[in-house]
Amino acid sequence: MGYKKEAWTAADVLCPFYIDDSMEQRSIRCEGYCSGADLTSRFRSIKARDSHMGSYCAGRYERCPVYGLVYREKYDD
Repeated sequence: MGYKKEAWTAADVLCPFYIDDSMEQRSIRCEGYCSGADLTSRFRSIKARDSHMGSYCAGRYERCPVYGLVYREKYDD
């Protein structure tokens, strides 16, 4: 369940793996699972991107599939 908001900014984001996002490209860029890499998620619409940001980046980021992947690869032993 996400938070309702028209647009998200970097100041709203709680996820430690978030790098930036692009309204123009409908994308969110996060740290990658290995050194020197990052992951970009591109969405079909701004609404879909904003929904993801509200649910995960600015919300319960621990439930985000990207967060889970990056965390497991970087910190799980």
